[in-house]
Amino acid sequence: MNRFSAVSKSTNNGSGGLYYGWFVLAVCFFIALSAFGIRSSMGVFVTPLEADMGWSRADITRVLSLGIFVGAVSFLATGYLHDRFGGRIVIGGALIMLGIATALMSTVNSIPSFIFIYGFLGSFASSGVSFVTIHSLLARWFFKRRGLVMSISAAGGSFGPLMFAPLSAFLIQTFDWRVAFIVLGCIIAFIAGPLALTFLKNSPLGSVPDSERISGEDPSDDGSVSVAGPLFTSGRGGWKTALSTSPFWQLSAAYLVCGITTNILSVHFVPFAEDQGVPKMTAASIFGVMMGLNSIGVLTAGMLSSWWSQKLVLGSTYALRGIAYAVLLTIGGVEGMWAFAFIAGMSWIATASMTSSLTADIFGLKNLGTLNGMTNMSHQIGGALSVLMAGELQQLTGSYVIPFAIAGLTLIGASIASFSVNEKKYSYRYNPIRTVPQPEPAR
Repeated sequence: MNRFSAVSKSTNNGSGGLYYGWFVLAVCFFIALSAFGIRSSMGVFVTPLEADMGWSRADITRVLSLGIFVGAVSFLATGYLHDRFGGRIVIGGALIMLGIATALMSTVNSIPSFIFIYGFLGSFASSGVSFVTIHSLLARWFFKRRGLVMSISAAGGSFGPLMFAPLSAFLIQTFDWRVAFIVLGCIIAFIAGPLALTFLKNSPLGSVPDSERISGEDPSDDGSVSVAGPLFTSGRGGWKTALSTSPFWQLSAAYLVCGITTNILSVHFVPFAEDQGVPKMTAASIFGVMMGLNSIGVLTAGMLSSWWSQKLVLGSTYALRGIAYAVLLTIGGVEGMWAFAFIAGMSWIATASMTSSLTADIFGLKNLGTLNGMTNMSHQIGGALSVLMAGELQQLTGSYVIPFAIAGLTLIGASIASFSVNEKKYSYRYNPIRTVPQPEPAR
């Protein structure tokens, strides 16, 4: 018996040892911290690229917007690949590819090279190190505390910008933006990638402790359970049935708005602050603190999801983000930015864990990677459109007020869509259907 089997089996029936799923969660936390932190810090590079390359703000944001759109389409591929081959290979390979692409950004010398390296190569790689794959993997390891565990992994994405936005600004000011990209790329390729390939496992091999089982649930090697839900999918093409259901479109519509209201700030918040005379380090620190505070918000959402319905937590999170946008635009100045950071920081990535957890609880695990890919595609399409819109309107008006106001207003629709999900009718937690578990395959 290998070490992994010993760790897992010692926890079966809730006895002895430490469940290996917690090791998987720890690795996923670090992966999210490094990949999300570096990718979300791109806004710090906007003004250096403007100054060094002679590009306009609109030129840069068009490429960033294209990259977000390419990532959106790529979610369909990486989600399917996760369902087909498992999370370990997909996530590990994508990390190495992302590290190489990030380091190659140091060689950019024209818009076409920027488009190829960032817009295509880096964006495809980042789709494999997203909540599409990370949450789909974790859903196979955790059941009863699924919302909390996904929130913990999402907290890694919150801590990432807190570390890497100021680090990127420091590297740019101390050396230059090319050196900064090389350092960041090496962190992903030589630390995060090998860590994922070494420690991630695709499933618990049936050894799930009693503390993680929903009443009557008996997960098998491939993630099948003896308790299903009314809308659980089956077979490789089963994801198609989800497209005819209202929960899928309600969650996707709300997540579209999530993409609009987060990506626009990931790219434009630091330039927005600099336009108002705020130093780059201060602007990057405000953004980093906002991301760090989000760890509190996402963990709080995860804990609340154990007591309240997940749709209530999701809808309230969108509403809170709407309040943050109102504060940013009405108070103004550095004070308004800090107030925005504290309020928005409680809502940023909490929506990701709740959306993934609801998708798993309503549609099951069989096609979860593909379905997560679809909902995340809507997120990134919204993000691509918002980044492009903000760049174009800023160039036309010289201000970010109009695009930020439009983004804030969309959160009203996201809250309504989230509150409208009939969780008690469709989630297997509230409306379980007994099924015969599939036999464990011979080894």
